[in-house]
Amino acid sequence: MSLPSISDYPERYRFRFCPRCAAELVVAEVFEQRRQRCPACGWVHFPLPNLAATVVIMHEGGVVLVQRDIEPDRGIWHLPIGHVEYGEDPAAAAIREGEEETGLRLAEPRFLTYTHGPSYGDPRLFYLVLSFVARSVGGALTGSDEGRNTMVVPLEQLPPLKWTSQQDAVAALRARDVPRA
Repeated sequence: MSLPSISDYPERYRFRFCPRCAAELVVAEVFEQRRQRCPACGWVHFPLPNLAATVVIMHEGGVVLVQRDIEPDRGIWHLPIGHVEYGEDPAAAAIREGEEETGLRLAEPRFLTYTHGPSYGDPRLFYLVLSFVARSVGGALTGSDEGRNTMVVPLEQLPPLKWTSQQDAVAALRARDVPRA
């Protein structure tokens, strides 16, 4: 698989000036790839995928789904998901996102799988999504700013999920012997 070229980068990765010294960037061969490089200070732009975490929450004999209330995909049912903050442990991010979106307190996150692929909103932008399973240990199931409704569905009756990362998480969960909350 070949990597995207500079002309394929999304707008957020199209730098014109060096973020360290403000010199105009040039394109140069760096580590066998054409990359943006600063001729003044040597800074090289290495674009990275966005990092996200999703969590399968085991609660009252089923899996918690959230009805999305923000774009993209307003109205779909999905697992809690969100960006991993700079310096944040991905398992902690999965717990944080799950708690923010559902009102539940979560514990014992366990890694399930990861998915790497293009964003649905901008296929030039890539995501690395780390998937976890956790169980509820308190709180009350509620909605949030990002998800207007929540529901608990038995694992065997989960509807098809739109996002590949969430499909992969559920498949990994089904392949494991995970205790039900």
